[in-house]
Amino acid sequence: MYSMKKKRTPKKAVSPKRKGTQGPEPEEDQGKEPAAERKDRVLQARVSPSLYNDLVAKARRLRVPVSNLVRNILEDSTRMVENIVDSGIEIAEAIGEGMGEEDLSSVLGWQPMIANKRLACSYCGQPIPKGSDAFMSVGAPGSRTFVICEGCKCEI
Repeated sequence: MYSMKKKRTPKKAVSPKRKGTQGPEPEEDQGKEPAAERKDRVLQARVSPSLYNDLVAKARRLRVPVSNLVRNILEDSTRMVENIVDSGIEIAEAIGEGMGEEDLSSVLGWQPMIANKRLACSYCGQPIPKGSDAFMSVGAPGSRTFVICEGCKCEI
């Protein structure tokens, strides 16, 4: 006699819920593998149809695979942003140094001005609000330009 047992179907594996929407954490380079044995990671992204068509057309013109084009764009963009950030930090550090007595030797005079945006006084560091009176240094070509507040005009 035949048994009328019901066949069991395997249960589908339930994927764990995502903890965040940021995606996977970047893998840290442990230095365990030599550079020649490391494999590139796959990164997937959804793009609009128009961006996809632009990428495919550009890849065809350059005669490179779309994946190489996207990789090159990402690498170049990342490098460019890093350079911009590094330059911004250097500029901020230079501005933050303020002005010393040696810097005043290159200043020929002070031109009154109205601040068109929020600035910081090069002498005391106090904020100069947009629309307020300030003074800009006039000096020899190539010399640094300073902006000072009304209070510091009398001290210099």
